[in-house]
Amino acid sequence: MGTSRGSSGLGHVRRSIPLFALALLALSLAPSARADGERARPWPEEWPIVLPPIAGPLPPAPPPGPRVTPATTAAARVVEVLEGVRRNLRETRYQHHRVVRERTGTYFWDCSLMSYWVLDRAHPRAVRHLAGVQRPLAEHFVRAIERAPTDRLQNGWQRLDHIEQLRPGDVFAWRRPRGFPSRNTGHVGFVVGAPRAVPRMPGAYAVRVADSTGSGHQNDTRPYPGDGGFGIGTLVFLTDGQGHGTHYGWYGTQSGGYVVTPILFGRVGP
Repeated sequence: MGTSRGSSGLGHVRRSIPLFALALLALSLAPSARADGERARPWPEEWPIVLPPIAGPLPPAPPPGPRVTPATTAAARVVEVLEGVRRNLRETRYQHHRVVRERTGTYFWDCSLMSYWVLDRAHPRAVRHLAGVQRPLAEHFVRAIERAPTDRLQNGWQRLDHIEQLRPGDVFAWRRPRGFPSRNTGHVGFVVGAPRAVPRMPGAYAVRVADSTGSGHQNDTRPYPGDGGFGIGTLVFLTDGQGHGTHYGWYGTQSGGYVVTPILFGRVGP
């Protein structure tokens, strides 16, 4: 991933690259100051993206927090499967059909195909409802979390009502918001570290995640340039003051913009 940060607008490249790539470029740009002192938005006004809720320079990622353990046996198995992929990985690529050859360390997939594969090995009950689905999509995981209660596990899922409840092995997912230039239904992946409050950004949390994407996040393990695929990086989630995710910053604390969409957090178990 890793487009370089800068203050220029996007008009000169808008016709030469796909809209989704343009959106990712916009999210990587530091907003520039206009003559009237307001920060300029380097994206079309109709896109569901807002400026970072901070005055002055964007902050660095907060340091790692204390090590925490998964909340359930199933979540612990998720972490084990992810760690197995990380250790075994020799070749990875972001693509919309799955090719996994564990013997050679080959993992070609997108976010939903990866998430299904991991959960099918760690806790099959959590993806049993997808048995008749031709292809799992991010929106399927959003629905599973939406349907889950917050006070107990049901059908292998529990919805987490506050971002500070997140532990390694938990799941995050969101739908693509209306007006965002992408054909994907959303995004899904796994939490691998406890949320950390972002300095000078009330209600913002940096979260280390494992996912499959064509474009990496902040402090990402995927090489740039590259083909994307499996990796670990940092996202930032903005919340509404009650711990509910409301926006995501694809490039962590260095995101030039935050996409407006509800973020769902779920836990598999028992």
